[in-house]
Amino acid sequence: MQKAAQRTTFARFAYKEGTQAAAITLAFLVLRLLICPFVGLGTNEAYAIASGRLMSLSYFDHPPLHFWLAHLGELIFGDNRAARIPFILLGGGTSLLIFGLTRKLFGARAGVWAVLAFNLSIFFDLVASNWILPDGPLNFFLLAAALTLASITAGERLSAPRWALVGLLTGLAAISKYHAIIFAVGVFFYLASKAATRRSLLTAGPWLAVIVALLVFSPVLIWNADHGWISFRFQTARAGASHYFGLALFLTLLAGQLALIAPWNVWPLFKGIVASRGERDEADRLLLWLGLPSALFFTIVPLWSNAGMVHWAMPGWLLLLPLAGKYLAKQSLAHRWPLRWAAVSTGIFLTLVLFAGFEFQTEWLGARFSTIFRHGNPTAENAEWTPIVAVLNRDNPADAKRNFVLTESWRDAAKIDQSTGGSFKVAVMTNDPRNFAIGFDKRAWMGRDGWVALPKSQGRPQAVNITRCFSFIRPDSTVSVARGGRADAVIEFWRGEGFDPQHCDFTNAQKTAPSQRAISR
Repeated sequence: MQKAAQRTTFARFAYKEGTQAAAITLAFLVLRLLICPFVGLGTNEAYAIASGRLMSLSYFDHPPLHFWLAHLGELIFGDNRAARIPFILLGGGTSLLIFGLTRKLFGARAGVWAVLAFNLSIFFDLVASNWILPDGPLNFFLLAAALTLASITAGERLSAPRWALVGLLTGLAAISKYHAIIFAVGVFFYLASKAATRRSLLTAGPWLAVIVALLVFSPVLIWNADHGWISFRFQTARAGASHYFGLALFLTLLAGQLALIAPWNVWPLFKGIVASRGERDEADRLLLWLGLPSALFFTIVPLWSNAGMVHWAMPGWLLLLPLAGKYLAKQSLAHRWPLRWAAVSTGIFLTLVLFAGFEFQTEWLGARFSTIFRHGNPTAENAEWTPIVAVLNRDNPADAKRNFVLTESWRDAAKIDQSTGGSFKVAVMTNDPRNFAIGFDKRAWMGRDGWVALPKSQGRPQAVNITRCFSFIRPDSTVSVARGGRADAVIEFWRGEGFDPQHCDFTNAQKTAPSQRAISR
């Protein structure tokens, strides 16, 4: 009777905590849906939509999953901000998975604290669970794989179907972003680093997981084999050695990481990591092996490379976030400060969201503190170039067949494509065209008329190689993209007559890239 009563009490407690986690998840999901219309599509989001218009086994700089989801969002909701909805919904699922993983390892109370920390994170909530980026599906499937694996920490022997599911989820994470490879390596070392789990490597289960993951990842391998392994070469070169000690970049990106995790989350996260006892606690050991390799490696990359980026280490910190939940849950049993932390952090977070929404709309900071932002306001990345449509789509019989645009930056190309809804083919004439170079057949445009679009700061096309692409070129219009009376970009347009591919200075990637295996919508 006593044991039955204890089980009933535990079930009620778990149900209560589960309801709290669901309520937190739903509240922040609604928040992201509410702010979605007020923040323009960022450059990387526009690039994902532009690349995803052409369905392919993989893409130049990332595996295909988020491009496929961008394609789905654009098909259902149109080429606009609502295309984020699949990623926002995926973010809600990620929040529930962080609860499920933390509850499995440390109990339901810790799960609620982990969910709150996740949703109060600037990166995990407002970026990865909101925007059209590979990080959203990566986070979802990494946590799903970790949750499927978590039973092993209690000494449970996983069945072959369970191992196959781990492989499937890891493979889906891998076709989201290459970070999943480090996760898979972490799983191997978790199993190999202790005798109790090392025995599982002598069974078929883990190797079945490897086979399944490789099968899911195989489209990326097939595509790269057809394209000279260009995606792998690009990504490994970004973290390649530059033979110098980059302390300034290291400190800058470290500060950026802490800001994106959110300053109020940093303390419980690091306290949870320091308090972990991997040598005695299997749950701690699992999370340390899954999260620390990625978090530490991508944090120290800037010490030898000038190509580090602030978000590279985030998947590692995500997998360590349950330790913050564990720490906060333990502290909440003895102290009241975690409740104050929750209230103050939530207040600061919501205030920042409101202020950021105002800034994205008006660029008030850029106008008010122009000396600080003399090199550009970061929110300009989310300024959409919709005014250019008035130039490209005006009713002029001479422009009836002028349906392609040449520019010099993949970032500008993404903005042009998104603003025109993909109605114009966009080509990039630089040594870094990204996915705009793949599948581009310059011969198909021979003799046709097109546009040249360049930000004003880059100068006129006579100073660049684009002028060689046409028999004749002349200036047409200048368009300003502005918020709150302050220009984020000024784009100059020229009319090009008679596209001439023989004299057009294409990049090496454009010259050598094979045709993309694709199905055009």
